[in-house]
Amino acid sequence: MSAPDSPSSEPAQAPTAGLLLVGRYRLNRPVASGGMAEVWEATDETLARRVAVKLLHGHLARDDSFVRRFRAEAVAAARLAHPSIVSVYDTFSSDGLEAIVMELVTGTTMRADLDQHGAMRLDAVLAIGTQVADALGVAHASGLVHRDVKPANILLSADGRVLVADFGIAKAAEGNDLTSAGAMVGTAKYLAPEQVEGGAIDGRADIYSLGVVLYEALTGVAPFAEETDTATALARLHRYPTEPRQLRPDIPVATEAVVMRAMSRAPGDRFPTAAAMRAALLAAGADPGRAPAAAASAASHADPSPPPVAAPPPGPPVAPHAEAADPGEADPSPIATLEGPPARRSRRWMVIVAVVLLAAMAGAFALQGGEPATDAPKEERLSVVSATSFDPQGDNGSEHEDQVLNALDQNPDTAWRSETYGDPEAMAGKDGVGLILTLDGTQEIGQVDVRTPEGGWSGQVYVADGPIPTDLAGWGDPVTSVQGADAGLTRFALQEATGSQVLVWFTRVTDAGDVAVSEITVRAP
Repeated sequence: MSAPDSPSSEPAQAPTAGLLLVGRYRLNRPVASGGMAEVWEATDETLARRVAVKLLHGHLARDDSFVRRFRAEAVAAARLAHPSIVSVYDTFSSDGLEAIVMELVTGTTMRADLDQHGAMRLDAVLAIGTQVADALGVAHASGLVHRDVKPANILLSADGRVLVADFGIAKAAEGNDLTSAGAMVGTAKYLAPEQVEGGAIDGRADIYSLGVVLYEALTGVAPFAEETDTATALARLHRYPTEPRQLRPDIPVATEAVVMRAMSRAPGDRFPTAAAMRAALLAAGADPGRAPAAAASAASHADPSPPPVAAPPPGPPVAPHAEAADPGEADPSPIATLEGPPARRSRRWMVIVAVVLLAAMAGAFALQGGEPATDAPKEERLSVVSATSFDPQGDNGSEHEDQVLNALDQNPDTAWRSETYGDPEAMAGKDGVGLILTLDGTQEIGQVDVRTPEGGWSGQVYVADGPIPTDLAGWGDPVTSVQGADAGLTRFALQEATGSQVLVWFTRVTDAGDVAVSEITVRAP
């Protein structure tokens, strides 16, 4: 890399087309400008190739401590070698200008694609997610945390590559007041909770940010978007995001589970490594081979000059439409201005927003306290790793085992249904029949939501830890119960319940002789 000089007080010459820097890099044209830097397409006259030159804005170039960190992080990033990481070639100082020289990627950014076209195809999101996770894993193994994973830093190239840009830049910015320049250390919408709180940072912060990116790519909207950067950053500390399937019902349960785990508030609840997250995406159906086609398609359909888009009003959006990038996300990536066909029509995924009408839902009571059971999730959903039917007094201990997953797929049109009993109360001499949910380890449980298409049933909820009890006595006493539940959503409120197994036990079926469960959700306190 070029020998660094001490930053001078003012640049001797403003960057202009044709300017030759350090006798090697000739600026051709500006590509983009953001809160931290301006990116130029340039020609490396020594190697006769086009490159991207990222020039720090003057107020940063005059900050000695920032420049030192900037150079150190650039050197660290230059050591990364991965097809999904933008290569760093050089850094230099020249007449008050501080710059980093990078690979020039012709294409677009994920940010631009989302702004122009809305939510992405499911297969494209999963494929891109695996590529980004793979790149992050390599960086983390080298001791480098990105700290600013966001759609603007994910490049979709015309040659079919998915690349992550700007490794180390956010770390270099720590300790500087960049808010006046419209930037943050990590863009507000994508910050991990520990970044908001100023805590210790490791690779799991990048995993959180990637979860937010995938959430937005799937639904077309960010999980947290308030009127100010500060409010947006703090929102994740006080509430949970709307689950993606409530915004886009065709998202598979397994895909939603990966995204929500990545976005867990506590780092220990996320995937331990980026490699583990990539493996989970593959298990959810990701095909990395789809990434080149998705990237090339986005690049070929990019609009070189998209019109400005107004930011959405605060609160739940009504459609995952193009969303304006906030000022902190304007830090540019090394992308050449594009030429290509007109932008394709926006993908308009209809968004289902959970608007709770109390009058309409007044009949759906969880009898604990008599409060109406609304569709709005109150707390974080806990991960269910397996489920089974429970019929200890039946012939084989189970009942319609092949239908159990219907109670977990969040599809109201599918359900687990018990056998039909002539007497809803007596149930052929049985004490009851139920469903057992096994959680991802011992958890504090705050509530269990049960949705049924027909009412009139009665039931109880039990919680146990360790192996699944083989009979009802092994479950101990019920934690809570309901009598004569109405159709729709019944919410069981649990007090200080902790365990790894949850039993929803039906002691009375409906007057039709059976009970159907279209959805069960277990939530944290």
